Amino acid sequence: MTAAMPLHEPSPYEVLGIPLSAGMREINLAVGPAMREGRFGRQQIQEAAALLRNPERRLELDLQQQLPPDPVDGVAALLGPALAEPLLTVERPALPPEALLVLRRDELLADFADPAPAGVDTDPPVPARFAADLSVLPPIEIPE
Repeated sequence: MTAAMPLHEPSPYEVLGIPLSAGMREINLAVGPAMREGRFGRQQIQEAAALLRNPERRLELDLQQQLPPDPVDGVAALLGPALAEPLLTVERPALPPEALLVLRRDELLADFADPAPAGVDTDPPVPARFAADLSVLPPIEIPE
């Protein structure tokens, strides 16, 4: 059986098994016991000690470290009333009348219909009384 992989990368403090307030002496003294425990590799322990011995890198690490959240007593009692009701209520709008649904379906069918073959006039014919002829043009005098 293989050992379970940690869910996060251990901090140098975890590797050496020291508190955040450890001084230089505690860092140096923690290297030996960490090596004997064998929980972490030799290189990882040496890198953790080197990082914590460098004041600038240690400050950067400390600033990036997330603090654990403060414990909250009685969370279940606080959240009980909120969790008693559904978290999300979705109100669906009423469906439109059947006539509108049919009209929309016809529009969709027309939108996705195959185009007419080339050379076929898709426009409806214009009645003869509305056809363009010379009577609709304004009188033009042609110069001689």
